Amino acid sequence: MWTVGWCGIFEFWNTVSVFDDMALIHLPVDHHADTLSVRISDALLGEVVRPMPVQPAADPEAEIRDALEKPIGTPPVEQIVRSGQRVAVIVDDITRETPTRLMLPPILERLEAAGIPRGDIRVVIALGTHRPMTEEEVLVKVGPAVVRAYEIVNVPSRDEDRFVYLGASSGGIPARVLREVAGADVRIGLGGIIPHVDAGFSGGAKIVLPGVCSDRTVDAFHARGAAVETNLLGVFDGPMRRDLEQFVSQRVELHFILNAVLTREGALYRCVAGHFIQAHRAGVRMAQEVYCVPVARRYPLVIANSFPANIDLWQSSKCLWTGEKMVSDGGMLVLVTPCKEGINVHPLYPDYIGRDPDDLQKELEEGRVEDPNACGGAIPVGRMKRRIRFGLVSPGLTRADADRMGFACYGSVEEAVDAELGASPEPACVGVLTHCDFTIPLVQSQEGSERQT
Repeated sequence: MWTVGWCGIFEFWNTVSVFDDMALIHLPVDHHADTLSVRISDALLGEVVRPMPVQPAADPEAEIRDALEKPIGTPPVEQIVRSGQRVAVIVDDITRETPTRLMLPPILERLEAAGIPRGDIRVVIALGTHRPMTEEEVLVKVGPAVVRAYEIVNVPSRDEDRFVYLGASSGGIPARVLREVAGADVRIGLGGIIPHVDAGFSGGAKIVLPGVCSDRTVDAFHARGAAVETNLLGVFDGPMRRDLEQFVSQRVELHFILNAVLTREGALYRCVAGHFIQAHRAGVRMAQEVYCVPVARRYPLVIANSFPANIDLWQSSKCLWTGEKMVSDGGMLVLVTPCKEGINVHPLYPDYIGRDPDDLQKELEEGRVEDPNACGGAIPVGRMKRRIRFGLVSPGLTRADADRMGFACYGSVEEAVDAELGASPEPACVGVLTHCDFTIPLVQSQEGSERQT
C-alpha cells in the first residue's frame, strides 16, 4: 500500500524543506508538479542529489534549427537525400522524454523541401522490447499533424515476420531489423541523450539497436551486456556502446541523427545533429553538464526515486545502476517508483533478479532461458546484490513481486528508513536521488572514487 500521498507544490524544484528537525523532501513523479513528499530526520540526511541546474534553451525551436543548419560530421539532412529515395525517420517511444513534437516537423519539412514526398517517408517508433504505443500516446509523442500526414510504423520486436535478416556484425550480433527501416535508402534517428545502464548514454546508434531490431537481435545484444561486470552507466565509450555502433556501421547505416539533451525539468537544454557517432559524442559532453553530479561519499542507505523512468519495472529498475554508485558496501538501496504498469513487458524479470547470477549466466549462454532479454538485464542486478541490498517502495508492485526479486518491501520511505537505521544510527547516513534516470553520481571520496567507471 502506498502510505505517503502524492501532492503538488508551488516551488517544484525547492525539493527540501526543514520543519521541526525533519527534512521534507519532494520526490518528483512527473513534469506537472506532482511529487511524493517524504520526511527524513535532518540529523540522518546526508545529501539530496539531483541533476545540475542549467538554463534551458531560450528558444527551443531555434535551438533545433541551429543544430540542423550546423550538423557535426555530415552535410545538412536536405543534402543527404535525393528525390526518389525512401526515408525512415526513427523516433523513440513514450518511455522517453524527448521533445519529438518539436524535433520531428523541421526534419520532415527539410525532407519535403529536398524533393521527398510524404508517401516516401515513414515515421518509425523505436520500441526496443517495449509494448507498442497506444493511438493516444502516438498523438502525444509526434503530434496530430504528423499522424494525419505520414505513415506511422509501431511494430513490436516480437513480431518476427516484420523483420529482415541482414547478416551478423563482426561482433557476432545477428541483424534482424524492421523491414521499413532495412528497406529505406536513408535512415534518420531522433532521440535524447540521457544516462543509460548499457550504452553509457542513450542516443546516437541506440535508436537502431535495440530500437528497431527484433527480439532475437536484442537478446543477443543484452546477452553480451550480461557478461560485463562493470557498471557502465555514463561510460560513453564502453564495450556495449562500441558493439552497437559497430553493428550500425556494418549492417544498417544510420545516415543522420538529431538528439536532444534535457534539463532536469524536462525542457530542451541543447540539441545536436549530424553523424551518429561524432554528433552523439558532442551531445554527450553537453549531457555531462546536466547529469554528472558530484557526490561527497557513499551512504549505508540510499533512497532512489525512479523519475522519470516510472512506467514499469523494466524502466524503473534502470535506477538500480544509478543508486548502486552511491551505496556503501553492505548498505541498502531503496527503489521508489510508482510503476504505473506494474511488471508489464517482461513477466519473468523479477524471478531472474531473485536468482543466482552465475547460474543465470550459464543458462543464458546455453540458450536455456525463456526470456534472454530479461535474463540479461537481471544478471547485473544479481551481481550488485553480492555487495549491497535492495528495498522497494511502490504502489504498482506487490510484496510478492518484491519477494520474487529478493527485495525488502516497505509501505513508505519513512518505514524503510526506520527499518534500516533503527533507533541509534550514525549521523548523516542517508543519501537521496531525486531523478535517478537523469543522474550519474560521481562519488568524490577516496573509497567511492575507486569504484567509479
